Amino acid sequence: MSRLLSLLAGLVLVACSSDDNRTTGKRIVLHGSITGDPTVRSTLTTGFGWDVTLTKAAITTNGFYYFDGPPPTAMHERPKKSAGERFASLFLGTAWAHPGHYEAGTALGQVVLAAPLTIDLFGAAPIPLPDGEGITGTYRSARFVIPQNGPGDALLGTHVALAEGKAVKHDGSTTTPIFFRLVADYADVSASIQNGAVDGCVLDETNVTDSGSITLAITAKVWLNLVDFEKIAPGAEAAPTEAKDPGFSQGVTQLSAYRFKYTQP
Repeated sequence: MSRLLSLLAGLVLVACSSDDNRTTGKRIVLHGSITGDPTVRSTLTTGFGWDVTLTKAAITTNGFYYFDGPPPTAMHERPKKSAGERFASLFLGTAWAHPGHYEAGTALGQVVLAAPLTIDLFGAAPIPLPDGEGITGTYRSARFVIPQNGPGDALLGTHVALAEGKAVKHDGSTTTPIFFRLVADYADVSASIQNGAVDGCVLDETNVTDSGSITLAITAKVWLNLVDFEKIAPGAEAAPTEAKDPGFSQGVTQLSAYRFKYTQP
């Protein structure tokens, strides 16, 4: 976090020393919102071959940061078929939180929330955000920050993420649905990320020359792609099995679940 503070201090210095007539380093206002996931109410087929129908999905955050460094492009290679075709499908086209080649570069903007915000993917959308601050420049990547404590509301409580619903095998090999309630706490996601930062999320590259809006789209399927529901007791629709699953905890830290976009009025 000390590196982050240094970057933000540099942002302020650049902004203060800039000429408002310039197109680089000029102070701007960044309006923000979180859009809904259009696929969240559809049946999702995961990498482990489960058809999942969600009834709840939520995560909490306490801020976003924007940078000029490009997002990482490293991909995990496909395992050989002899290692299991089913397992191989998990690693195709997935940008991991720490592929090892991401450099954030210069901090260009931020939205810092006074308290953890619950992002309910089944709630009303878009979710408005307080205005953020930034400077002009080329925006390329973003940081999604998960707070140490849950928001304490009726949906998440002390958890930082949840997904609830039912899962059945896509190939029909099992017919009994798994009714689940997956939860993750800060300690769980900390196995994959440091300081709660999902670093290197895509922010569609834009040369930002004036105040505008940055929207965040979240794709819940990425959260579930690493979950093997065979390890979860079936539960019941009225009483789903609550579980902590390492695949879910890792899934909510995948940078490919969060995509940012700048638009100018």
